[in-house]
Amino acid sequence: MNILIVDDEPGSRLMVSSAVRRLGHEVVEAEDGSDGWQRFQAGRPEVVITDWAMPGIDGTELTRRIRSLEGGGYTYIMVLSARADEHAQRDAVRAGADDVLAKPLDPAELERGLIAAERLVTMHRRMTSDLRRDPVTGAGSRVRLDEDLAALCARVTRYGHTYCVAMIGLVPGSDDGVRRVGAALTEEIRSGDVLYRYGPAQFVVLLPEQGLETANLAANRLRTASERAAPAGTAISVGIVTTGTEPEPAALLAAAEATLTQAATQAGGVLHGGGASAGVRLLVADDDPVSRLMLSAILKRQPDFEVVGEADDAKSAVELALRRRPDIVLLDVNMPGGGGARAAVEIREGLPDVKIVAISADDSQGSQYDMMRAGAVGFIAKGSPDDEILRVIRSSARW
Repeated sequence: MNILIVDDEPGSRLMVSSAVRRLGHEVVEAEDGSDGWQRFQAGRPEVVITDWAMPGIDGTELTRRIRSLEGGGYTYIMVLSARADEHAQRDAVRAGADDVLAKPLDPAELERGLIAAERLVTMHRRMTSDLRRDPVTGAGSRVRLDEDLAALCARVTRYGHTYCVAMIGLVPGSDDGVRRVGAALTEEIRSGDVLYRYGPAQFVVLLPEQGLETANLAANRLRTASERAAPAGTAISVGIVTTGTEPEPAALLAAAEATLTQAATQAGGVLHGGGASAGVRLLVADDDPVSRLMLSAILKRQPDFEVVGEADDAKSAVELALRRRPDIVLLDVNMPGGGGARAAVEIREGLPDVKIVAISADDSQGSQYDMMRAGAVGFIAKGSPDDEILRVIRSSARW
């Protein structure tokens, strides 16, 4: 097992570490409670053996902090105390300790404690694994879906990645049909996609790094495989939604379920909904804060537009575009950090399908020509009427 030993006394820490290593375990040492807390968060060991009396974060407080964390498996905590009276033991156990051992440490007591620790950690790991797997189909459980979906949504928010959620339903959903379709989906999904049992007769497949177009192809393939495996008379329907810039797991699942229901009412088939990203996604880059604010306000009033970010220089525009992957980038011609033309070239190198619209107070032919050479498909003069701005953007989206 991986064991963290926390003790501010070097001699005591060395003695415990040596005894633990002789029993065949891996050891990480921490010189006090603060160091122990940092090392625990970095490594999440299976066992923590901590001194009770330490300056700053003592053993009881360290135990309390460990127990306050969620996820990451169960950590068995042993507290060592030279004052092994009832009061000390009661405080440690109330904070969440599994065992309290007296100092100086008895090697036989340590070995006994580690045997108990290994049994409990193994049992908890097995129970946790069972909770994350559907016993009928072998697919991921709803518990695992909630965990993985939260992690993917965080990646979307932080890095601008996109993915789709495909929900597959069976009508009628007999146990035999669910089992057969689950096996077929397990065989059919590609590497990187993950299958979950969502409900009594529903599955969910997470499709990372896919937009609706490619996800639709995958969904049709999954539907075909399901229909081949399902008992005669079973209707298979699929609903697909895609993520936006700041998706919420519950909202995505609700949207996928609604789309699946709509597909089922149309006698089966594949139907995709907009999900959290139904409209044209735009990024606005302009070093003039007033101009940037006014342009963003115009765009946000349109129900089919979604402003996914704002940048105040060319470098930020490139970085944000590559993270958020917008459909259209509105670039000011003259910006610090390289200018709009340079930003347009770098953005299109990473996102070949993105549409670039130039914005400038200088509507000269030279400015337009420079941006067109860099890949712009539209040009907006600052101060143009709102309807002209929207006309250019909509025209560029269809380019």
